[in-house]
Order: sequence, then C-alpha cells, then structure tokens
Amino acid sequence: MDKGLSRLVELLNARGASMEEMVRLLEEERASIVALQAERLQAAVEQKVQVAARMEALDGDCRRVIADEARVRGLGEATLSPLLAGNPSPEKTELAGLQTKLSTLAQEIKGMIADNRRLLETSMVTVGRSLAFFQSRLTVAETYGNSGSMVERSSGGILRKEI
Repeated sequence: MDKGLSRLVELLNARGASMEEMVRLLEEERASIVALQAERLQAAVEQKVQVAARMEALDGDCRRVIADEARVRGLGEATLSPLLAGNPSPEKTELAGLQTKLSTLAQEIKGMIADNRRLLETSMVTVGRSLAFFQSRLTVAETYGNSGSMVERSSGGILRKEI
C-alpha cells in the first residue's frame, strides 16, 4: 500500500472510532433524557461537541488526502468511490470495508440524532403543557361568587368553590 492510501486508511479508521464514540454519547444522551438527569445530559452534550469537532477535523484531512490521491491517479472526482475503482484488490477491499462501515455508522448516528430530537421535543411540549396548566390554575382571576358579585380568586389553591 502506498503512503497516501495508508494515510487514508489511518484517517478513515480514526473517523470510524470517532463515529463510534458519537454513537456511545448519543446513547448516553438518550438515557439522560429518559432519566430526566439534566447534569448528565449537559456532560454528554459537551462531550458530543468535542467529538464533533474532532470528526470535522478528520473529515477535512480525509478530503485532502482523497483529493491528493485522485490527482495523483488522474481521476476527475475527488471522492472515495472513484479511488476504490482504480486500486489493486487488497487496498480496494480494505478501503471498501471502511467505506461501508462509515456509511453504516453515519446512518445510525443520523437515526439516533432524530430519535433524541423527537424525545426532547416531546419532553418540552409536556413541560410547556404542565406549566400552562399550573399557570392557569395559580393565576389570580376574577370570577362570580355565590351572590353573583365579582370576586377575586386567591392564588393559594388549584380548586375553587366559585362558579
């Protein structure tokens, strides 16, 4: 394997490791949301930001190496697929395996992010409804009393005797 392709394999393996770490953090995030543990959720989010930055840096490195290798081989497209088509069998097999692994991980991450987003949105709607309910019950409002005159409801209780 030449130097450029071995660097690409190294970068793609690092990218796969960072994606596996992101999957782990998304699982942690989901568990935190379900358990209603805000501090644990915050820690997972902070770690996700760090891993995402590392993934972005690795993506840039991969794009540069792929572009260099495509230019060396005279390929017009600077993507992994055309690079795979022009390589000998052992290199092609290893790179194709990495491509499949990364694609699978990307789909898994995408699905987990969507699930966690829906879970958070549902939780926020529930919290909003609960707040609206309690606010409507605890807000002082005028109503009619037994004698038909306007009375002010106290904010001390949820149930009232007035009509």
